[in-house]
Amino acid sequence: MSAIVAGFDGSDQARRAVLWSAEEASRSGADLVVVQAVRRPLPEPVFTPMSAPVPEFVTEETMSHAAEDHLAELSAELRQRFPDLGVTTHVRLGRPADVLAEEPGDLLVLGSSGRTGIAEMVLGSTSIELVAIAGRPVVVTRPGPAQGRVVVGVDGSDTSTDAIAFAFEFAARHGRELLAIHAFNDAGWAELPEPDVDHVRADLAKLLEEQLAPHAARHPSVHVAQEVAFDAPARALSNAADGAALVVVGSHGRGAVRRAILGSVSHAVLHHAPCPVAVVHRR
Repeated sequence: MSAIVAGFDGSDQARRAVLWSAEEASRSGADLVVVQAVRRPLPEPVFTPMSAPVPEFVTEETMSHAAEDHLAELSAELRQRFPDLGVTTHVRLGRPADVLAEEPGDLLVLGSSGRTGIAEMVLGSTSIELVAIAGRPVVVTRPGPAQGRVVVGVDGSDTSTDAIAFAFEFAARHGRELLAIHAFNDAGWAELPEPDVDHVRADLAKLLEEQLAPHAARHPSVHVAQEVAFDAPARALSNAADGAALVVVGSHGRGAVRRAILGSVSHAVLHHAPCPVAVVHRR
């Protein structure tokens, strides 16, 4: 990993995302690029007491200078905390989604809410748009500690393979255990006799083991737990996310097992997981 891009908007949530990015960049040997997008607001009249309304306009230049000051303070803090970290800051003009999508880097990190329309992960927000168009892994951070295991969804697809690789690398860097979940969301299994259910579970467990084996061989220090869940993938992953350091999902995966982890699953996990979520796009 050569560069991590963190979106910043001056909010506490964005600041936490930048700090998360700084630690990840420090651990992975990457540079950190902090980007703040500036858009000139619509002009609004300002009313002063005992006078006629005086139109006052906030210019892009004024907003850019304020953003540069905030980024300078943040950069100084980062260099104090991570003295060996390469930090670059940019103020760009434009929509946050467009600006961040165009900024080159291997990983994009955003806060879960803030002043850029990322509030509470509602569909159509900047974060959801970037998860769909970024073409690289996107991490959405959450407030609060995230010191537990790493959770990854597995469905047998190529996208899932990339998500597994991302999860193993993160777990290895941070010394975390890894929980791999294959969720089988087919209501038909509930009508099967118990022996047949056991056979289905065994087949899915074998698929899960095969998907994990090459990554486990590359990262022998990572302790791996496996789970086959007869449940909706989003619900299974969100339930496992409590106290997790990170949940990793693939975007638009389609696997050998038809009830795969789809784009809708990544969106649902972004809505409900209480910990940071990484959405990994197919290379």
